[in-house]
Amino acid sequence: MLKETLTSIVGQTFSDFEAIVGNDYVDEVLSSELLNVHDKRIRFVNHPKNLGEMQNMNVLLEISSGRYFTWLADDDLYSPIFLQSVYNAIMVHEFPQCVFTSYTTNTLDLGSGGNSVSSACVLSGFQFLEKYLSRKLQIAGCYGVFDREHLQEIGGIQQLGAGFSPYSDNLLAIKAGLSERILFINDPLVFLRIHEGSVSASSKDLDAYHTAQIDLLEKSIDILKHRAVSVNFNTNFTNLLFWCIDDFSGVILRSGNITNKQLFAYVHFLKSNIEYLKGSIFFWKVWIYALCILISRIIKAKLKNR
Repeated sequence: MLKETLTSIVGQTFSDFEAIVGNDYVDEVLSSELLNVHDKRIRFVNHPKNLGEMQNMNVLLEISSGRYFTWLADDDLYSPIFLQSVYNAIMVHEFPQCVFTSYTTNTLDLGSGGNSVSSACVLSGFQFLEKYLSRKLQIAGCYGVFDREHLQEIGGIQQLGAGFSPYSDNLLAIKAGLSERILFINDPLVFLRIHEGSVSASSKDLDAYHTAQIDLLEKSIDILKHRAVSVNFNTNFTNLLFWCIDDFSGVILRSGNITNKQLFAYVHFLKSNIEYLKGSIFFWKVWIYALCILISRIIKAKLKNR
């Protein structure tokens, strides 16, 4: 899959880029010879020890040299026009801090049209957050193309929770909501590969999701209360809570089990955060939604294990 990923980068219609591969697997050194992918724009960084995913990603940011930067996982692919479309949009719209494109989970839908920017629209941070948190935008946060210095200023990508750090990607997109202008190209130019080996599709680690959600909400509250977007706090925070509840209940179903201790801890976590909505119509709306979804998934998980 890494070879396919690199092939999709080398095959870009826009050629002025560098690609850096950060290898955390210390038992195998990666090279162009090993992968049979020969291109001077690709360089391999074989770490002497496993840095962990987030630190590996931030090291790549630190050693990069372009004006704009993005990440791509070693199992996903670019449309051939990804970089050209982003570059054109950046030039037309005078160097925004970040550009997002849509993604697809089906290679047949991967964008392959011309290099026009007709599908690019400019969103304010207020508009972006509302659309992202209500899931009207299908984007992956770390697949946004960021002004490199701006990305470093906001801390790169952050470790969340005690596990494999789900939601680091989401936090990055939420942080982008404080930008004055965000470009969104409404074309699926990234293929997000869903497979059994991907952690996000297979993890049954309830504690990893719970602890990451604790960090996500704690860090997001300050952003959502910022004066530029705070008028929409209740709606945005409600949508973020819905997102967390959906994910956690989905892991319950996937794992087929949840202990009383884990359930009590998660309900207590929800209670402390739903308090931010007290006095609004969203308060009971979230409680009813949470209880209905959690009870439904727990019953299905128990039936699944019979």
